Amino acid sequence: ESPIYQFGKVRTPTLIVTAEDDVRVPVSQGYILERALRYLNVPVQLLIFPNEGHSMANNPWHIKIKVREELKWLRQYGHTAFVKT
Repeated sequence: ESPIYQFGKVRTPTLIVTAEDDVRVPVSQGYILERALRYLNVPVQLLIFPNEGHSMANNPWHIKIKVREELKWLRQYGHTAFVKT
């Protein structure tokens, strides 16, 4: 069964990081996931890096930005405890 059918169970705040030119994981999947989580009122942020592939090796600043955003996300949501429903 595809994970797409499990969206209704998601409650965890989610940071989605994707690259515009990723051929392994198309950026469209990030948009789909973001939309589904917003529909469920799950905190979500979609971060898309332009002119990058899956490895994000084209621009070293993108890695720095990615880490900065991950740390901000963890400061906001990393302490939150979730109860299984």
